[in-house]
Amino acid sequence: MKTRVWVLAAGVAMAAGSAKADPRLDEKVYSPYVENHVLELESRWGQEFGAGELSGGRTFVLEAEAGLSDRFSLALVSQAEREPGEADRFVGLGLEGVAYLGQIPKIGVDAGFYLEYKKGLNGETDEGEAKLLLAKTAGRFQGLLNFIVERPFGAPAGEGFASYGYAASATWRTVGNLRIGAEAFGDLGDDHGFLNRPQGAYVGPQLKWEVRPRFSPVEIELDAGWLAPVGPARSEAKSQGRISLEFERRF
Repeated sequence: MKTRVWVLAAGVAMAAGSAKADPRLDEKVYSPYVENHVLELESRWGQEFGAGELSGGRTFVLEAEAGLSDRFSLALVSQAEREPGEADRFVGLGLEGVAYLGQIPKIGVDAGFYLEYKKGLNGETDEGEAKLLLAKTAGRFQGLLNFIVERPFGAPAGEGFASYGYAASATWRTVGNLRIGAEAFGDLGDDHGFLNRPQGAYVGPQLKWEVRPRFSPVEIELDAGWLAPVGPARSEAKSQGRISLEFERRF
């Protein structure tokens, strides 16, 4: 019985169960930079496509963020989710903060820190999430890397352990403000085993575009990706689509 409980808990952390959505589907690749006096309204959508254990699962995130200084921003986040074979439901409301820490000497990598507390709704547990945000810019190239740790609060016995993951992107500026590259989202394990067994991931092309319509005070940012599963994630779905639409205005 103890062995069965452990296996079930590990499966939830790795999103391997057919009744659980991919825990990385609501993620985006965060940058460590903060824009002072900028209000951002962002919507993010992600969905699994094709045959697999998670086929049809999707998430929708709505986020309102305000840059309070050159080094700190605060945001209110809401999330809806649809698990395979079920209806959409509102699963959480959270508060997140991003802090720019500065540049790491000699290597030219900018660093930041992300912290979120999410109140679980409709049967979901409360969660805490922390991320180390790294960025490297050189000419037209920009690379972003996030190391992620998530932990539920008040989870049933045997399930209240931390899980680890990453989000990464590499893009190049082409024409105007159009950036093209690739992104990846994946797992690194959990408290029962960190990097000691194969982990699933989604990898694919990414497009980012920024535009400010003439005579408009609002800047629009589009971020889209179409990802394929790698490793153990290949049993989850054939592909994964992600779209983020963001509106920014100074205040």
